[in-house]
Amino acid sequence: MDGFVRIMFPIVAITLILSVYGVASTTRNYEFNIQLQNVTRLCHTKSMVTVNGKFPGPRIVAREGDRLLIKVTNHVSNNITIHWHGIRQIQSGWADGPAYITQCPIQTGQSYVYNYTVVGQRGTLFWHAHISWLRASVYGPLIILPKLHVPYPFTKPYKEVPIIFGGYGGCRAASFAEALCRVHCHPP
Repeated sequence: MDGFVRIMFPIVAITLILSVYGVASTTRNYEFNIQLQNVTRLCHTKSMVTVNGKFPGPRIVAREGDRLLIKVTNHVSNNITIHWHGIRQIQSGWADGPAYITQCPIQTGQSYVYNYTVVGQRGTLFWHAHISWLRASVYGPLIILPKLHVPYPFTKPYKEVPIIFGGYGGCRAASFAEALCRVHCHPP
């Protein structure tokens, strides 16, 4: 019996430590459909590029250590990439999103799966399109919670509500980009 306890105690202790410190991570799957959608704001309706028909786009929630798989399917005539603003792309630079730098844009009718793990980060970040004028309407929050059973680095908030600021001006972002090109020869 003494030998059994000597063998089982370390196994049980390691299992408890791993579960308490949240070493086990989760793979979280999201699907982004890039599509045109009529959006009404300030009593004005206009057609704009959205994610899943939403403006701003959907919220991504993960825990530190989680793996994210985000399938982006492009249903519009413009190429697109998504940048995960503030995410440290450790051994996953191809998932960073800058068009023609870390990846080729996703063309009309094509899909791409962004695959990365959140390493050593907590907090509220955001994601956005990273090509031409699409960044004006294709964006949303990216919330990274601490690992399970790991406290916040500050007093845990009573409630968390992401606030995303963005423009919905009277002109179309594409028209603005075209006008800007006439003067500066490149989109914002």
